[in-house]
Amino acid sequence: MTGKRSSINVIKLKSLEKTRDFYLWELKREESLTERERDKYLSALKVIRGIIKKREKAEKKEKGGANATG
Repeated sequence: MTGKRSSINVIKLKSLEKTRDFYLWELKREESLTERERDKYLSALKVIRGIIKKREKAEKKEKGGANATG
């Protein structure tokens, strides 16, 4: 069951990365966003980056732990 859970987390991480990339792309197209939308995208990006960072850190820890135990 660990394999399924891991693959689900990878899919979610990839979805977050795609969302992050879309938001960054939208922010570069400044004329397409209102000030309020821009603020919302920036807030969402901050949250997404934090989640991605935590997930990547957890993956490294998990892989490191697996290597340490054999």
